[in-house]
Amino acid sequence: MAYSVNLTTRQEARLRRIVRENQDNPHVLKRVYCILLKNEGQKNKNIIRLLDVHADTITDWTKLYLKRGLPGLLTFRFDRRRQSSLNPYLSRIRRVAGLKHITTIRQLQLALNQRFSLSVEYSWLYRYCMKNGIYDLLREGADHEN
Repeated sequence: MAYSVNLTTRQEARLRRIVRENQDNPHVLKRVYCILLKNEGQKNKNIIRLLDVHADTITDWTKLYLKRGLPGLLTFRFDRRRQSSLNPYLSRIRRVAGLKHITTIRQLQLALNQRFSLSVEYSWLYRYCMKNGIYDLLREGADHEN
């Protein structure tokens, strides 16, 4: 479900002032720019490219702003989120994903199970790969095969 933002002129001016005042805080800037871009009617695909964030992040920030307003958006912290159990394996997952014969999430899933006894549900592995740039490695491998 795509969430939309409709700012008043006053709200938009306040967000633009926050942008000017927070040039040294990239976390705040990205969140505020996300809301401003959503207000302009930008699609998530464009915001992902412009801000270099995951689609889930855009949804999180938009929902947070709609629910808690500007104070919630400015004080949002990721540190309370649970870390993925795959994080200790990140470099190994990247290495396996870079192998020429591994070109799909399913193949990566099987290889991780065989090599490291990691049993990961497909959807979780897919999201992890998307968030950590691993999916692009798989696509590169597929491109080299063709």
